[in-house]
Amino acid sequence: MKTTFVYQIVLLVIGSFSLCAVRQVTAQEQTAKVDFFEAKIRPVLVKHCYPCHSSELGKSKGGLVLDSRSGWQVGGDSGAAIVPGKSGDSLLLDALKYESFEMPPKGKLPEQTIADFQQWIEHGAVDPRTTAAELPRETKVDIEKGRQFWSFQPLRTFSDDQSIDRFIQPETSVAEPDKLVRRLYLDLIGLPPSLQERESFLSLYHQQSPQVAVETVADRLLARREFGEKWARHWLDVARYADSNGGDFNLTFFESWRYRNYVIDAFNQDMPYDQFLREQIAGDLLPFDSAEQRNRQLIATGFLMVSAKMLTERDKPKMHLDIADEQLDTIGRAAMGLTLGCARCHDHKFDPISAADYYAMAGILHSTRTADRVLMNNVNVTGWTNTDLAVDDASKAAMKKHRSDVDRVIQQIKKLEAVQQASPQGIVVDDTAAEKTGPWRKSTYRTNHVGQHYLANNGGDGPHTITWKASLPKPGKYDLRVSFCGGGSLAKTAAYTIRHADGETKLVIDQTVTPDIDGLWFRLGQFRFDQQQSTGNVVAEVFLTDENAGGFLLADAVQLVSVDELKAADKSEGESPGLQLKELRRQLTKLQSSQPKVPQAMAAMDAKGDRLGDLNIRIRGETKNLGPRVPRGFLQVASQPGAKPPAIPAGQSGRVELAAWLTRADHPLTARVMANRVWQQLFGRGIVATSDNFGARGALPSHPELLDYLAQEYVSEHWSTKSLIRKIVTSKTYQQAARVAVSEDPDNQRFKHQNRRPLVAESIRDSMLVIAGQLDAKPRESVVAHLGTYAIQTSGQRHASLAQTDELRQRSIYLPIVRGAVPPSLAVFDLPNPDLVAGVRSVTTVPAQALFMMNSSFAIEMAKSTSEQFSDPSLSVDQIIAQLFLRILSRQADQQELAMGRAYVAELTADGKTRTQAVASLIQVMFSSAEFRLVE
Repeated sequence: MKTTFVYQIVLLVIGSFSLCAVRQVTAQEQTAKVDFFEAKIRPVLVKHCYPCHSSELGKSKGGLVLDSRSGWQVGGDSGAAIVPGKSGDSLLLDALKYESFEMPPKGKLPEQTIADFQQWIEHGAVDPRTTAAELPRETKVDIEKGRQFWSFQPLRTFSDDQSIDRFIQPETSVAEPDKLVRRLYLDLIGLPPSLQERESFLSLYHQQSPQVAVETVADRLLARREFGEKWARHWLDVARYADSNGGDFNLTFFESWRYRNYVIDAFNQDMPYDQFLREQIAGDLLPFDSAEQRNRQLIATGFLMVSAKMLTERDKPKMHLDIADEQLDTIGRAAMGLTLGCARCHDHKFDPISAADYYAMAGILHSTRTADRVLMNNVNVTGWTNTDLAVDDASKAAMKKHRSDVDRVIQQIKKLEAVQQASPQGIVVDDTAAEKTGPWRKSTYRTNHVGQHYLANNGGDGPHTITWKASLPKPGKYDLRVSFCGGGSLAKTAAYTIRHADGETKLVIDQTVTPDIDGLWFRLGQFRFDQQQSTGNVVAEVFLTDENAGGFLLADAVQLVSVDELKAADKSEGESPGLQLKELRRQLTKLQSSQPKVPQAMAAMDAKGDRLGDLNIRIRGETKNLGPRVPRGFLQVASQPGAKPPAIPAGQSGRVELAAWLTRADHPLTARVMANRVWQQLFGRGIVATSDNFGARGALPSHPELLDYLAQEYVSEHWSTKSLIRKIVTSKTYQQAARVAVSEDPDNQRFKHQNRRPLVAESIRDSMLVIAGQLDAKPRESVVAHLGTYAIQTSGQRHASLAQTDELRQRSIYLPIVRGAVPPSLAVFDLPNPDLVAGVRSVTTVPAQALFMMNSSFAIEMAKSTSEQFSDPSLSVDQIIAQLFLRILSRQADQQELAMGRAYVAELTADGKTRTQAVASLIQVMFSSAEFRLVE
């Protein structure tokens, strides 16, 4: 029997999602794309492309100009340079990759910069430039004029009898009680109401009043632990939270979970928002009354730590400036709704923010230590130092001694390694003296090498060979060694040929392993060398080729040590440096394996030395192109007129002063921005639609007086987020019914009705867990401890372990957010990019979402677990369907829905399914429905 009815109902329910009246708010996304261009693309074009491709400079090599949008649209002799949305068809990207033309000709750009261009093109190549002649010129920022802009003006004051409903004057009736209770639960705790909770609300609603029901339930929900788990996720979007670094070196953030849980606790405890900000910016510098408070404040500064960083950046001063830039831009967007990063290269082109103001604030963060050490001995990768949290005195003493022992052994190892590299044993021929064919690239990426650098084949066409010739002092047998820095991406079959007195020997060496002698030299064996008849010299030849190498090839040096010399060294008194190193490394391994366990946090701290202090302006954002030095300070346009730069104590960064300035009660932006974020989460749209941009390119407020009223109430209620949320949800404006927007107000900017809003990814998954009775309500600590140093490796095993975490039964906020590998159950429903501040999530409606609900192992398991709750044969199909509607949609089923569900189950059972299996299939259809995935 063909299940034609089944197909019809599935298509009907799933298809309804794409037809539902959910209007997208794109202003924030468009602004973010322009910001990305200004921060990542324009500076590169100006520095590397304009000299050859600028109409203003009269340069148009190949007929191409790149100083305007129309320039790349028209293109040059080869056609359009960029095809928006299609990076694979964009000639400019090919040229940057050196796959066709080679641009810029003086050297290939860093891989991350090329990746930025690819992302920009894929996302539509948004370019605000018109023509070169129309580009705004840099002018002195007019601070006084800037203060006239709405968001920089002081907050208005209001009478005590003012209310939200007086500003909106709602016209739509109160929502149906079923929809209202579901809305409250999903908005406040991110979970649907249980049957008992629904009945309790309905009882209050009908027996007392809708207002009493809303106020009572709101108070209950605000007091539940699940509230913090729901609302913390919104802040983590803004804080670009992740459990790994991403970028060029995707290291695991083993301690980032502490910051995540700090945010959850802060919302649950209703920590005043001004204190919340102060602790995240300067918690390590604030006074404390207990070890517990000290630990909490240290953990809070994880806000500055959890971003993606270019850890392999060779130019460390540039890296520190980049990190400070990212932190400043995040603080600007998160707390003030300003794109401060756009003033790094020049005065802000749209907002009253000068480059001097930017560097005044950047100096504070540049004086802060977040990435501060070489992570590994053999690579130029920067890491961070986790900060120990408070422990008892005995543990503290034991840890101090252990740390001292480890440092002592490491210093001894470094001294011996330096001696060996400076005066190596035997005869050494470095790569600089070798004969080479093919393109070889000098590199210092890995630090454990002989001489000033080593060589790497760059993967170009043609064979790559290198020949070392060593003149030996006398004939005899020699121990032959080669130097390379072992690594996972290198050749596993490096082919060496040795020419010696007894002929030729060919060896295949795995360069992914660490060399066995001092971590530097790999022993090829012992060979005999005689005088050459033609010259009378004793010469050893070693030949290396990349033929069939199976990976990148490294070439550094060869070493030949007389066997007689080795025997003499063995007989001599005292240990050789090699034996000493071997013993010291053994000691270090033992010490590291016995390291006392101490709780740690990813915490910021003030820098030391040259990093601590004021910054020079970097002209055009170039690290070494210095302008005048700027005293550390704050944004003038958001400060009181005539305010002087802060008095930052000597030896301190200024973060305490920055946090205090940012949380002033009269700051024009801080309270407005957060009040708007809260409103946005409860209506699907902010009073300012661009929640992360309150500047000139952001949206204007639809109700400026209402926004000021909410901000003023927020401050007067001691920055209580719970009080603000309660004020909003108990208003008639919030309780309005949702309906389709009318043509005269298609975006519902007047808030004359509630908006139909898609559930966020976490609430979809968490709701399914609750309905299935599978939710593990216990908070989680780290869920990435099993990943190792690298969060993502090429091995299938590592990806499999990440995939398995999607099957955890905890709330979604506890799932690992690994950059480049977020859980599929969240990614498919628009989890934001954790590299960026995301005050507004993108909303998409794509077939992959419905397919996930119908085919993923998670959705199938949740439907199966739910269906098993109705296995009692005494239950009729109608009773089961009625219960499913109450549990999944929080409402009663009507007669048509009962009939459709009954027919669906009957057709599947007629095809051989058990009743439980048929019910599970129906549950999946309901999970896939528009109604389940919407808040009304």
